[in-house]
Amino acid sequence: MAAQNELESVGAFVKAVVSDAALKYEVPSQATKDTLVVRIQTNDYESETRYHYRIDRTYQIITYGADSPLVTTKMDAIARKVNDKTTMIPIAGTLRYIRTDGFNFTQALRTESGLWACVGVLQTEVREARTQEQYDKIMHVYPRYELRIPVG
Repeated sequence: MAAQNELESVGAFVKAVVSDAALKYEVPSQATKDTLVVRIQTNDYESETRYHYRIDRTYQIITYGADSPLVTTKMDAIARKVNDKTTMIPIAGTLRYIRTDGFNFTQALRTESGLWACVGVLQTEVREARTQEQYDKIMHVYPRYELRIPVG
C-alpha cells in the first residue's frame, strides 16, 4: 500500500461528504472559497506481531469558505460521518480498508485573504502483513503402511 493511494482514498471519502468543495492535496498559496485540502500530517509504524504491523496516520483536513458557519458546518458533517459508526474507508484499487479512529477540528479562523478556514485532524490506522518467505509446495505425498501382527 502506498501512502499516496491511502491519501487519495481519504480524499475521496471526505469529498463524498463535502461534495461542493474542490479537493486539493497541498495547501494553495492563494486559497479560494469552497476549497478542501487533505494531506498527511504524521506517520507512526508499530510492530504488533511477527506477521503484521500497524500504520497509524494522521491526516490534516482544511476547509476554506466565505464565512465561519459555512466552514464549521462542513467540518461537523465530516465529524459526524467519521463518528457515526466504526467507519472503514475503502482503499482504492484494493479489497483493504482504512479504519478511522476519530476526527477533531478547531474553531474557524479568518485568513489574511479574508476567507475563513477550519482545520481538522483525522486519525486512522491500517494493518499490513510483513513479507513472508515463500516455500515450494509439496507436490506428492506417498504414505507407507506397516502392519504389525502381535506374536503370541
